[in-house]
Amino acid sequence: MAKESGIAKSIGDQKEQDIQFADTILINFLSTGNKKSKIEAGYRERHRKQQNMGYAKQQESCDKCKFNLPAEQLCHIVEGQVNNKEGISKFFSPKGHGMLPGDILWHYVNQKGEKLDNKIGRVINEATEGFQCKDCKYYLTSHECLLLKGRLEPEMSCAFIVKIGNGIKL
Repeated sequence: MAKESGIAKSIGDQKEQDIQFADTILINFLSTGNKKSKIEAGYRERHRKQQNMGYAKQQESCDKCKFNLPAEQLCHIVEGQVNNKEGISKFFSPKGHGMLPGDILWHYVNQKGEKLDNKIGRVINEATEGFQCKDCKYYLTSHECLLLKGRLEPEMSCAFIVKIGNGIKL
């Protein structure tokens, strides 16, 4: 799996009171394990004519959404593969809006009292420098994670990494 997968919307100044509707969709997925279908999400891929209609529309695409997992072309909340450059859904949430995915998971773990399985967390063995477990505020020196079950090595990463100093205060 590509090292870039470790770069999951991990930076920003979001706070817990900034939760938005799209953030609740991720909480629903964490609770039920069910993502929204592409039809429910209103997912579509723009065509070239639509791309040239204006700057604002060009700013909205999966690769600019905090729920996008770019290397896998997957979304945290919409099922199936997405087109990073052309895809868009009604749950588009620009980076820097609402809560970070990792902070949403922290909120969920605190309420539920149970960590997430590593498979759902999309753990990889080696991530891009600066986006590894050792750079995450949820990683403990005991090689444990506050969000995910099991032992994680410092060079590993997941889809919910939040860089130290970003997002909500612990």
